[in-house]
Amino acid sequence: MKNICLQIAYDGTHFAGFQRQPRDRTVQGAIEEALVRITGESLESLRLAGAGRTDAGVHASGQIVNFRTAKILEAERWHGALNALLPPDVTVNAVAEVERDFHSRFSAVARSYRYVVLNRRSPDPLRRWATHLENRPLPHLFEALTAWRGVTGTSDFVKFCSTGSNDRSTICTVTEAEAEVMEDEIRFAITARSFLYHMVRRLVGSVMEVAKGRISPEEFAIMVRNAEGKAPIAFTAPASGLTLTNVTYPSPIGWNIDSRIL
Repeated sequence: MKNICLQIAYDGTHFAGFQRQPRDRTVQGAIEEALVRITGESLESLRLAGAGRTDAGVHASGQIVNFRTAKILEAERWHGALNALLPPDVTVNAVAEVERDFHSRFSAVARSYRYVVLNRRSPDPLRRWATHLENRPLPHLFEALTAWRGVTGTSDFVKFCSTGSNDRSTICTVTEAEAEVMEDEIRFAITARSFLYHMVRRLVGSVMEVAKGRISPEEFAIMVRNAEGKAPIAFTAPASGLTLTNVTYPSPIGWNIDSRIL
């Protein structure tokens, strides 16, 4: 059996998330349907797995999936066959055969997300699906950007964990948290080994409350560090602004995706 790895991108607007669901349209379901047609193999045999279980409306530019198959095709053939069958809101960017023990989810050592806020008076029809519009001035934006960069480190992020999370520790280590303003866009980037359910969206939603002056930077810091003191309830930013941008793997299992773009 071959272990085939794909780097995929998708517009999550019209998907009910990545993970297969019995009645809803999902990214996993779209890829599996294409794979079954190409290989003639069952879902149980293919065992498709994704690195990140993105929610409904969340996008990806660097999602990684892998599957098992007895079908023997060159990478270019996989690439062409899959993109010919996939819907227009999903695409395969790269294909590689990987080690037998590679697993897109469990082998990952880091995941990176980007959240884009569009800060302008009028909506932009060309960016409405991949951004979240804030059409009012943000008087404390500089303080919010500084507060965001302070998210790095190991903390108990229980205040940013939505109901429905897996039964796991709420302690996470954020290795990178960057923010920048580019014309009318505010871009928040964050990297960690794993994230809690809605954690990134709740972090962004809360730090935007800092930008609006509704939460102080000190209150946001209390929320992040789960420290003693009065802390407001976390706000959840809409899904539309969130994109899974990259998944990192260790060597020798790691996959140098840049060398396999087709």
